[in-house]
Amino acid sequence: MAGIALVGYVLCVVAVVAIVWLIVRRRPQRGEPLAPPVRSLLDAARRRAVIAVVFSGVVIVALFVAGYFLNALVGLPVVLAPALGGAAGLLLYSATPPRVVVVESDAAREASLRRRTPLSFLPTSGASLLAVVVIVQIVFLIFTGVTSSPDESGRYRMIAFQTADSGSASGPYAGWFYGVPLLVTTVILVATTLLALWRVSSTPALPQRELAEVDAGWRRATNRIIVAISGAALLLQFGEVAVQSGLAIRNAYFDGVPTGWDTIGQVFEGVGLAMMIGSIAGLTLAALWAFTLPDLSLMRRTPAAARDGQAAVEGMPQ
Repeated sequence: MAGIALVGYVLCVVAVVAIVWLIVRRRPQRGEPLAPPVRSLLDAARRRAVIAVVFSGVVIVALFVAGYFLNALVGLPVVLAPALGGAAGLLLYSATPPRVVVVESDAAREASLRRRTPLSFLPTSGASLLAVVVIVQIVFLIFTGVTSSPDESGRYRMIAFQTADSGSASGPYAGWFYGVPLLVTTVILVATTLLALWRVSSTPALPQRELAEVDAGWRRATNRIIVAISGAALLLQFGEVAVQSGLAIRNAYFDGVPTGWDTIGQVFEGVGLAMMIGSIAGLTLAALWAFTLPDLSLMRRTPAAARDGQAAVEGMPQ
């Protein structure tokens, strides 16, 4: 699986660096000045998000290099790299203390009485897609586990077909050898995603009622980045395994084996390739949204709310 993973990672890196650099370089500068407390909070939120994206990429590359040289692990670190890298970035984000606007002891703090939860500012479409990918991946891993065969060392990472006259086997195939660790790392990734979402929701709100839209804006923007990191990791992980499993099925297939297996191999390859392309898009969006988080946080404010918010923050303690 190392060769396919290498192509996927290279495409991800090239696409993210080129597209994000061009878009961020050409984007117009924000015209509306912000008071220091709000600017500080938004800039800190951007730094945390950017660090999470970059650290995820670093861990993925490190695990890929480890898997490439540790031949005895037959590609296992490479297979697990996307989920572990995404989880590492989200864990670092959760562990980084958030910036909080300080209010003097004699000053009043205003905030909504509505309780915030990790799901309060979650992007519905992104979260739904993430849930679908998790469910489909679990079904896929169970299927490949049940249909896998052991290799010469007894590791279930092959697909084998047998007829009355002949037989054939090919790998690496997802199987239980890769499938069980992938299920575990998927659980870890989902858990760290929920932890990061909780971290966003638990950060104290901006202390002025007029800043409610700004407060909600940075939380929505950050949650989009969190979901994009998690989604890109899952798509890359699922995609590379699906493509390699499809290739293994088609390499092992021969006349006399039910033709449905050849179709399954083609479907795995096609869907896996689409998911790897989707992971590039997800990683690109995560990086782009991270770099432009302050602007995204302010995009949905109405002009009146913007004026009221600016007037409010100008009177806040510095």
